[in-house]
Amino acid sequence: MGNNKSVFTEEELQDYEELTYLTRKEIILAWKRWEDLVGRSGAVNKSARFPEDIIQEMPELKYNPFRTRITYVFSSARDGLIGFDDFLDLLSVMSDKAPLQLKAFYAFHIFDYNGDHMLDDEDLEYVIDSLTGQEKLLPEEKKQLVDKLLKEVDLDGGGISQEEFKHLLTKCPDFIHSFRFSV
Repeated sequence: MGNNKSVFTEEELQDYEELTYLTRKEIILAWKRWEDLVGRSGAVNKSARFPEDIIQEMPELKYNPFRTRITYVFSSARDGLIGFDDFLDLLSVMSDKAPLQLKAFYAFHIFDYNGDHMLDDEDLEYVIDSLTGQEKLLPEEKKQLVDKLLKEVDLDGGGISQEEFKHLLTKCPDFIHSFRFSV
């Protein structure tokens, strides 16, 4: 492990610790995972960016129906590429130490497929399709489910806002435990 530690300067490690919910040890372990994912030869350059599909091969994401959206949201340039800093952000948000508010912020953006800062019927249909996979609902079943979700959560009739979404998640104690994985 001393070998991996030399990749970072003391200042870089301190910065990463201050900017994430990760410990120094987790940051070094994250680098090892990064190297394993992108290949040791290309990973020495910490600013290099790699295709999102490489990151989607992580065991924690590989079978997640939202893996494409997750890597898209954590790609700082939204260009189909992920850098080490993006990877650290992902691991930080998914850590046990990240607060509910931060997890809710990212979950909201993962579900906001059309990027209009509201979860509307279009977004909810994508979420339902992602969750049901091969077992697609009939259009009328999907509409009924979307309408019920909007009726229950959308307080002002304009779509589910970030605040309404956060409020919903405070009533879902399992969310914070399921929206996570370890370094």
